[in-house]
Amino acid sequence: MIPLPVKFFGLKVTPIDRETLREHLIQTLFEKGKFRVIILDEKKLFHTIFDKDFREVVNSAEIVLCASQTVRWVAKLFTKKKVPIILPVTLVLDLLRASEEMSYTIFLFGGTRQISSLTLNVIRKSFPQVRIVGNYPSNISSEELDNVQIAIRKSAPQIFFAGLGGGKKQELWLTEQSPNLTNSVVVGADDAFRVIAGRQQMPPIWVQKKEWTGVYRILRNPFNFARLFRIFIIFVVSLYRKIFRRET
Repeated sequence: MIPLPVKFFGLKVTPIDRETLREHLIQTLFEKGKFRVIILDEKKLFHTIFDKDFREVVNSAEIVLCASQTVRWVAKLFTKKKVPIILPVTLVLDLLRASEEMSYTIFLFGGTRQISSLTLNVIRKSFPQVRIVGNYPSNISSEELDNVQIAIRKSAPQIFFAGLGGGKKQELWLTEQSPNLTNSVVVGADDAFRVIAGRQQMPPIWVQKKEWTGVYRILRNPFNFARLFRIFIIFVVSLYRKIFRRET
């Protein structure tokens, strides 16, 4: 059973652990149900503060996962509850294992042609029994995109991964594709394809276990001013709403 979501900033986040999530998604697939998972990091949280329509897109998902220490901090500030952090690549790998065990079909969309090809090769080596019914890069022409949408409808994948770099654009695109994914578990994979393809490194295991991934990335790239700006704005807005009780 899915835990009740915690609510803050007019958003919801599901405080669910990996195993419970995996079992729920397997059951959903078994029952041929449609399901949307959104992985909420500080980039998406930042956009929801200023974009009501995007906030509604996030809230429309059946499950919204916390993928950032910033998101967890805001959730705890307003609800006093500590939500688990689940990284995009972790969720993707968990679902690939489940799909191999249960013979579910997979569709991969996202990344450059090189990333798409590398991701496919790694998945086939690591999960040789997985049934991949589609694999396409996202940097394609509008005509090619029409062919991808046709392929999605014809293959009717049980699990659909879209790795469009994360953020608002990815989730809005997935919302537009909802009519083509009538019986699928739909997951915005963010940077998972780049990680699987070996083009983006994950933090050391001890960092992941302590859930210091966000701090580690800031230390590795202290001049990512866009990210620092987003975190600063989220911090200021959170304190303002907390102090003046304007949380909505």
